[in-house]
Amino acid sequence: MEKLPDELQCIIFSFVVVTELCPLSKTTSKVMVSNVVWKPLTVFRFGNIESNNYFREYCWQLKLKRHQNRYKRQWTLGCVGKIYPLEKDVWPPVDF
Repeated sequence: MEKLPDELQCIIFSFVVVTELCPLSKTTSKVMVSNVVWKPLTVFRFGNIESNNYFREYCWQLKLKRHQNRYKRQWTLGCVGKIYPLEKDVWPPVDF
């Protein structure tokens, strides 16, 4: 897989299911977290979002969704307590 050019690896990884992505080496892990692979996945699942790092944005949106579901469940049960809102970090742009 490492002998393939990066562009071809991006195309291959864009067709793989998110749960099936597994880094094989350091070079493939860099290609896997690139915006070319994660932008279509993020746009498809969460809508049109502007970001400089779509892998981190995807993870952030999943975390936000879990937080919202947890709050709804606690609200329904009547045991909300003190919940602090999540703060979004500033991510550096992807190298690739």
